[in-house]
Amino acid sequence: MTNYKFYIVPKLLLIITLIFFSSYSFSQLSEKDQKKLDEFLESAADYTKNEEIEKAAVSYYKAGIFCIEKNKNKEAIPYMKESAKLYAQIKNYEKVMKIYSNIGLLFANTDDYDKSLLYFQSSLKIRKNLGDEAQIASGLLDLAYVLSVQKKYKDAILNVIKALDISSEIQNSKLMLISYRMLAENYQKIGNEQKAGEYLNKFVSYRQYYKKNVSEEMVSDERVKTIAELSIKDAEARAKQLELELMRKNKELAEDTLKSKIKAREDSLTIIEARFLMAKSEKDRLETEKKLAKIQQEQDQAQDRAQRRLTFTVFAGIITVIALISVGLLLNIRRSKKHNKMLTATNKKIAEQNKNIELKNEELTDAFQKIDEQNKDINSSIDYAVNIQNSLLPAQDNLKQLIKDSFILFKPRDKVSGDFYWFKDANISNGTGGTHRKVFLSAIDCTGHGVPGAFLSMMSYNLLDNIIDEKHVYKPGEILDELHKGVRKTLRQEETANRDGMDMALCSYDPDNNILEFAGAKNPLIYMKDGKIYRLKGNIKPIGGIIHQKSEEKKFNNNIIEIDSPTTAYMFSDGFADQVGEETGRKLMTKFFRNLLAEIHEKPMDEQREILDLFLKKWQGNTEQIDDIIVIGFKLYPNKI
Repeated sequence: MTNYKFYIVPKLLLIITLIFFSSYSFSQLSEKDQKKLDEFLESAADYTKNEEIEKAAVSYYKAGIFCIEKNKNKEAIPYMKESAKLYAQIKNYEKVMKIYSNIGLLFANTDDYDKSLLYFQSSLKIRKNLGDEAQIASGLLDLAYVLSVQKKYKDAILNVIKALDISSEIQNSKLMLISYRMLAENYQKIGNEQKAGEYLNKFVSYRQYYKKNVSEEMVSDERVKTIAELSIKDAEARAKQLELELMRKNKELAEDTLKSKIKAREDSLTIIEARFLMAKSEKDRLETEKKLAKIQQEQDQAQDRAQRRLTFTVFAGIITVIALISVGLLLNIRRSKKHNKMLTATNKKIAEQNKNIELKNEELTDAFQKIDEQNKDINSSIDYAVNIQNSLLPAQDNLKQLIKDSFILFKPRDKVSGDFYWFKDANISNGTGGTHRKVFLSAIDCTGHGVPGAFLSMMSYNLLDNIIDEKHVYKPGEILDELHKGVRKTLRQEETANRDGMDMALCSYDPDNNILEFAGAKNPLIYMKDGKIYRLKGNIKPIGGIIHQKSEEKKFNNNIIEIDSPTTAYMFSDGFADQVGEETGRKLMTKFFRNLLAEIHEKPMDEQREILDLFLKKWQGNTEQIDDIIVIGFKLYPNKI
């Protein structure tokens, strides 16, 4: 009877083994695949060397796609990045957009959603610049997907709604269907069952337009299953073939064993027959026995001689080993004595060195104690300077009492800051016996950081108050002229080598007359109005500092902006734009910072501050802050006169 248990188990084990090695081959690049990847990279290097940028970009892109096909998503990312960088050089932004989306998907597949979000945002920005509505809607849905995974459901919903509006306008049914599904899912996650049900009904009713597409997807799924089944059947067939081969071998072995037994039996019969014939002659038998006895005696004698030779050989070997061991021990004893002498001398030197080290450690301990005391004194002085600066600067929220829609982002690099903010409210005579109100506001960047910068900031703060309260100067340009004179006089810069100074942007706001005035010492004012972005440059000379005769003779310009529609304005130091990113190793740059402000200027002021702070932290990563940072934003509305 056939034992089916021992027939089925090897078959299953063979199938599992084939499937395991099949899957393992996909996780490792074969020698052939590695050679193929190296060809792409060598081509890219050659094209780059010959300045054939587009061909080099294509080669890097092919290398990335090849890695993805081989299930090497992480290895594909640097090739995709290099391809995007090269396409950007030749201004092929449509390719850059697509590659950024691919990189975003790769980071999402590796669960790095922060980087995925950054690349989807970069792709979306390019889509907006290209102006393709369908691409913009698709980019918004990509962004919403990552936000939803990060549990930022409300932000995800906002992006999907924008995508739905665009899709509806251009009648893109596929994007509309995706938008309905994503809205239903995200509303469900925030607990809004009514909205979730509403969009789910729209999704179900709208899906009838896609019956054909769904059928095609099902056919594709069936095709995949068929291929998988064929792979398993193929493995089973190979297992069955191997099993049949094994059975054939076992059968041959069994036949060989049977033949051996028959042959042995035939040999036994022959021996019996021979003995029977020998028994016929007693004489022959006796002679045979004598011969056999003689042979046995000769064998015993030979065995005895061999035993004696073996005993002698073993004894000689033992003696030889003992002799070698004795010689080795003697040599080792002599080496040990010599080594001990050297070790004693070395220990003596080490003891002397340890004494010297102990003396030096005592000296270092005394020095460290002195340094520690000095550091304590320095830190005490710095802490005192921090208290003075904090008591001098008004609370940031106090600005909201003067301008309701406003924020201040203030991030010193050290404990005390060379950047600082200044604002003031003053009632000014209008010349007819009445008064009108003016709000003064400034973002100031002093030379240096830490205590020197803080000292200059405190001096300048008092000078600004004095110019308004005592000298009654109210125009921003004239205020900067007076501050320039005051700094140079206070620091005696015409007599000494002192060259400290500051860059700053200064505004005054007259709400009664809907007028915003601006003057700048090297720093600009950025403002958005009626959907456009404007940049007012400051004068090229700083407050105080190095004297340039031509610029010294010029007064600071006074710029006037009419607030006849909602206007959002920003003043800032160079600290934000100069911050180095952890991933890029480069500065953020003023142009990118200006575009970032343009993207967020319609949001509430408190939310803008949070966005800027969060963006800076992500951009900076683990790199050190290289400069003090000050950003002031405010929004003005026209008052009826």
